[in-house]
Amino acid sequence: MGDLGYCYAVTGGRAEALAVLKELEEKYAKREAAGQDLASVYAGLGDRDQAFAWLQRDFQQRSGGLPSIIWWFSFEALRSDPRYADLVRRMGLEQ
Repeated sequence: MGDLGYCYAVTGGRAEALAVLKELEEKYAKREAAGQDLASVYAGLGDRDQAFAWLQRDFQQRSGGLPSIIWWFSFEALRSDPRYADLVRRMGLEQ
């Protein structure tokens, strides 16, 4: 769903992206979604602060899927942000 929300966001479907975010937040509360899914949608919407807040949640919870952000296209816009390099460093990965 994160990819769907991201696609809505980058193609001008803000309302649809926000609807996906709402559903993802509900799923996250039930442990049926990861923070990186929400971060992907926020990245598509251009809200870097929220994207990094959700990535940080995954980092704190030691989400096993978090390292995959280094190749997800939806995080491309975040890669120039110093917070991205810091997160990758803290995960023990190289860019």
